[in-house]
This record gives sequence, structure tokens and C-alpha cells, in this order.
Amino acid sequence: MAAEEQAHSNKPYVFEHFRLGYVGFAIPWAWVFELAHRRTSASFSYDNAAVLFLMLAAGMLFFVALRKLSKGGVEKLLHWPMAILAAISIVLISLPHLGVTVIPDVVGFAVAGVAGAFMYLSWVPFYSSVDLRSAVACAFASMVVSSVLKFALDVMPLLLGNVCLIALPLCLPYLLNQASANMPPKDTPLIYFGSARQSFPYLVLLGVAVCAFVIGVAPAVSPNAVTEPVALYSFAQQSISVLAALAVLWWVFAYRGKLHFTNTWRAIVIIVSTALLFLPNIDSELAGWALVLVGVAQAILVAVLWCMLADVAHHSSANRFTVFGFAWVCYALPLALGRLAGGVLANLDNVVFVIALLSYALTVTGILSLNERNFIESQIFRDLDMPETGHSMYASIDEGCEHLGARYKLTGREVEVLKLLCKGRSKSYIAETLVISENTVRSHARHIYRKLDVHSKQDVMDMISEKRN
Repeated sequence: MAAEEQAHSNKPYVFEHFRLGYVGFAIPWAWVFELAHRRTSASFSYDNAAVLFLMLAAGMLFFVALRKLSKGGVEKLLHWPMAILAAISIVLISLPHLGVTVIPDVVGFAVAGVAGAFMYLSWVPFYSSVDLRSAVACAFASMVVSSVLKFALDVMPLLLGNVCLIALPLCLPYLLNQASANMPPKDTPLIYFGSARQSFPYLVLLGVAVCAFVIGVAPAVSPNAVTEPVALYSFAQQSISVLAALAVLWWVFAYRGKLHFTNTWRAIVIIVSTALLFLPNIDSELAGWALVLVGVAQAILVAVLWCMLADVAHHSSANRFTVFGFAWVCYALPLALGRLAGGVLANLDNVVFVIALLSYALTVTGILSLNERNFIESQIFRDLDMPETGHSMYASIDEGCEHLGARYKLTGREVEVLKLLCKGRSKSYIAETLVISENTVRSHARHIYRKLDVHSKQDVMDMISEKRN
């Protein structure tokens, strides 16, 4: 009965049974953002922000490698050790401001980068375990909370803000425990991707990398941009981010619209490339507002990328930390390189041409990275069109296959093969399960596709989805 009511209201489980831990992802999101943008130290520079993102990427790779080499227990680092390391990094960053110059603040930024990586990774088990509806709800609700935190930290005095940046990571273990203890009901996921290599949408990640590089470059190519009073520009940026997140939540869960990855990605590319193209050619006040839009696009990019990785990891047999870790490097590393390259580009005589070239490169990469005929990309956010938790996804596919079998006069054995194919099973697995040879499985698959007049498993899934709708 509860499942039927949930299906009628279209509310995700995490909203029906809300816990503060469900929006805990807002803490690493806001924490890293503030270190990269806020004047947390007396000698803040974009070089320090670049160090932060470089070490964040390094921290991701370090943990993935450490987990692969160790026999277990390494995930304990993603609890209190991570929180304490993050708090220590803020203390190190704050020392020069307090007159203690023994340790350069760049050391604090380096430590903060590693701590930030661990803070992001601490949410991987939760997001890779929940269904996509819950992941989207939690990520975009976290976007709302993180925007509020960012604005509050932006307008705080330096010392008070740093105290809050010390306290926030120390709250994270509590929120992680609460989220883990109140996991939404689980449905056995379909395995679309059988290995880490199959789990990465390479062209999409290339687009993310180029976009992140351009976002890193943008502030440096307009050094005279007016961003004060800070409260005004921060309020504008975070308010637009909140509205964007609420619009996505309304669209998906109230209006019941489809969240198209391609359309969202197009919006991000258009905002960033347009802002970059105009930044060197507009006055300082307009440049400040252009940077506000770039900041909003970056927030949307983080939310969409995290949801995409949650979706891919949920349907992959690859290690979930590998999926998130390597993909997040494609965001953090180019962002750091963009920060460093921006200062160089700003001093070039032909900076306008170079910026136009970067804008063109971003647009072309964005277009090339959108290919819904690619199997991986075609699966992104597909679960939002599937039945909600409470009606098994496997049961739904079984019903769809039986309907197709009756309609297109498939044999009983062909229906059995079709069910397993649609659940992402390999031909060797099907052969072993049904006690037949792989050649027989291939023969059945050819006959099925011919009778249904389709060319791939994806076409069959589309037919099942259309029948359900």
C-alpha cells in the first residue's frame, strides 16, 4: 500500500522519509568550493586554489590505488580520519593569517585537497547503492543546502568562517552514519557494465574535462571583473543555483518530466562557452555577472556529473570507488590546470583569439560528446523512466519480455533468453544458467531480434519501456 501511495505521489523515498544525512553531500561540496574561492588566508591566490584541486585529484587516485592494493579496512579512512585531516588543513591555512609563518599556507591547501577527495569519496557507498531517483533527489537537495552554506560562509568574517570550515567536516561522520542507517529500499540493479573499462563514458568525460578547464580559466582572463560587494554577487550566484536545483527537483518529481542528460549538458556548455567568449570584451561590472553564471554552471555540472557516476556505478560490476575516483579526476585535474593556465593566457597579446579558440573547442567537444546511440550514454538517467522502488525492476522486465513473447510468438526458450539478455547477463552466463551452449544462445538471440525486428538489446528495452508507459 505504501509503495502504491509513493508511486501515485511520485515522491522519492528520501523525501517521504527525510533525514538530514541525505543532504550530507552538501558539506564536501561547499567546503571545497569555499577553499577555492573564499579568502580563507591572508595570501590567497589562484595558485593555492590550483594546488587544492591538483591534490584533490591526487587524493582520488591515491585512495583508489590504496584500496586496490590493500586487503581491506582502507575505507575506515573515509570516516573520522578524513574529518580530522580536513580540520587540520584549515588550521594550517589559517596560521599565516594569525601571524605564524613557519608553515606556508600552500601546505594547508595541499592537505585540504587530499581531505576533500576523501570527503567526496566517503559518499560513494551511499550514492552507488541507492536507486537513481534517490540519488538525483539527494544530490540536487544537497545542491540547495550547499548553496546556502556557501553564501553564509562568504559573508562571514574570516576567523568565524574558518572556524565553521573546521566544524563542518567534523559533522560529516554523523551524517554518513545517519544516511547509511536509513538507506532507501534496495532493488537488485541490472548490470549494464561488466568492467571498469566499460563503465566510463569516455567522450562525456572528455567534455567534462574541457568544460572544467574552461571554468578554471574564466576568472583569470577577466582579472578586473567586479565581484564586490561580495554579499551581492554571492547571493545572486547561490540564489540562481538554488532555483536551478529546485527546478530540476520539481521537473523530475512533481511535473514527472524526463531528466535528459544531453539537454542538461548542452545548457552547461552554452553558459560556459558564452561567458568565456564575452569575458575579455565586456566591462568589469558585466564581467562580474558573467562569472556568476559560470559559477552556476559549475554547480550544475557537479550535480549532474555526480548523479551520472552514481547511475553508472549502480549498474556496474566494477569497483565503485574506481568509477567515481577516476571520473572525478577528469573534473578536478583540468580545473586545476585551467587555474594555472588562466594567468598565462591573460598576459598574452592575442588573448581574445585564444579565448575564442577555447570557447570553440568547448562547443565542439560538447557536441561530439553527445551521442545517445552510444550504449553507455543511452543508459544515463534511464532509470528515471523505470518503475519506482516497490515494483521490482527485474519483475517489470520479466513482464515486458513475456508480453513481447506472446505478441511476437517467441518460443518459451527464447523468452527465457530474452529475459536474461535484458537483465544485462552475458552469453556465457545465460548458457550456464540454461544449460545450453553459447552458440545456441547466439542463435536464439538472432532469432529473437529477427522476430522483434530490432537490432540490439537497447531496442528491446525501448519496446518494453514504451509498452509500460
